[in-house]
Amino acid sequence: MTYFVSAVSSVVFTQFSDCHLYADKSALHFGQPVYANLVRTLGDMREMKDLQFAVFTGDLSQDHSDQSYRNFNEAISESGIQVPIYWLPGNHDSIEQMQNLLVHPLLNDDKDIVLDGLRLMLLNSKSATPAGLLADTELARLQDIDKTDATLLFMHHHPRPVGYFIDRHGLQNASAFWLLLQHLPGVVGVACGHVHRAITQNADKNASAPVYCCPATSIQFDPEFDGVKALPEGPAYRTFYYDNGELSSRIVRLPVANPTI
Repeated sequence: MTYFVSAVSSVVFTQFSDCHLYADKSALHFGQPVYANLVRTLGDMREMKDLQFAVFTGDLSQDHSDQSYRNFNEAISESGIQVPIYWLPGNHDSIEQMQNLLVHPLLNDDKDIVLDGLRLMLLNSKSATPAGLLADTELARLQDIDKTDATLLFMHHHPRPVGYFIDRHGLQNASAFWLLLQHLPGVVGVACGHVHRAITQNADKNASAPVYCCPATSIQFDPEFDGVKALPEGPAYRTFYYDNGELSSRIVRLPVANPTI
C-alpha cells in the first residue's frame, strides 16, 4: 500500500531504532533502562519543530514477549509524541506480533510513503537468522521505483560493512541489492538500524547511495569489542531534512541515564 502525504515545502522526520524492550518495563539491557530510554527519546522528538513523522527500524523486543510490544504502544502514549510512526521488523522481532499488537493510533504499517518530492520505501530484511536478507519480493519492489524518483530506503540490516562484530549479521545479499541500485540513480540514501551506532557512509564505486546507520535508543555498541558490549552513552536518534531536492541528516543524543554497565 502506498500512503500519500499532503504537499509541503520541506520534509522533517526522524528515525529511531533498536529499543530492545522487555515485558518488565523496569528491566535493564546491559545496564540500561530501555523502556525509559525509549520514552525519553520519543519525548525529545515531541519537542522538535516541524516534525512530521518518525520511522522505527526494528528490534523492538528483546524477550519476544507480547507485553514488550504492548509496552511500545504505552511508551508512545507516555511520551506525548503526536506524529505518525511507521515501522519495520528487525531480526529480534516477530512480524506477526508486530501486526497484531502494535495498535497505537499513531502507528502506521504502510511501507511506501510518497511525500512532497520524496518517496520513502520500508523494506523487510528479516530472515530466519540474525543476518539480513531481502527476499525476491522485496527486491522486486525496488524494480518498481522510477529511475528519477528521489527515494530514501529504510531497512533494519546494514548493507555495507561497518568494521566490527555486527558485520557477521549484516545484509547477506548486499551485492544483489547494490547491483539493483546502480540502475536507480534517484535513490538518495539507505537508512538502517542494527549496528547500534551513528555512522554515515558516503556513496562510492561499490555503493551508489550513502548509508545512514541509526544509533539505538537502548545501548550503543563498543566497536572495539568482538561481541555485544555497551558504551557508557545514552539513547540517540537520527533526524532527516529534505528541502529543495537536498537530503541532510544529523544525530540527536540524550544523556546516559544512571549507567550500571
